[in-house]
Amino acid sequence: MMKNQLPRLFNHLSVLPPDGSVRISAPKELNDETIRLFAVSKLSWIKKQRAKFKRQERQPEREFVSGESHYFLGQRYLLNVIYTNKKRQGVAVRNKTYLDLFVRENSGQEQRRKVMREWYRRELKALIPPLISKWEPIIGVKVESWGVKLWISSYPTGEASKRS
Repeated sequence: MMKNQLPRLFNHLSVLPPDGSVRISAPKELNDETIRLFAVSKLSWIKKQRAKFKRQERQPEREFVSGESHYFLGQRYLLNVIYTNKKRQGVAVRNKTYLDLFVRENSGQEQRRKVMREWYRRELKALIPPLISKWEPIIGVKVESWGVKLWISSYPTGEASKRS
């Protein structure tokens, strides 16, 4: 169980997918025993949430083969792997149904993953500047810099002090 002690006026309990770990945010003034009693009082709800996660179907590991589903901008596409002898590899949105992945004949799963990841990264980098231009004046801030990084962990760890 992760415990975040923040300056808050209320407790917040989260059950995090996929493993059902529990996170509680509570005021700094609360002692561990009070927080534990809060968690115990919510035990039936926690068990229901964990059971729901166990019933959810998990997406299989991506293999980057033709016919596999991939998502781009919220739209589901079927991957169409096209082998080519050309030096340039990449991805193209063919229509509302297909993403064409152009790779060399001898490319393995990791190479296909890398080509897809680089394409997603380029697409995201192209989408961000117009969004910054739109939202800077609306929320009254100036973006000094921005970047795109690979998100290794899908779920927060609660260990903010270890992040740089």
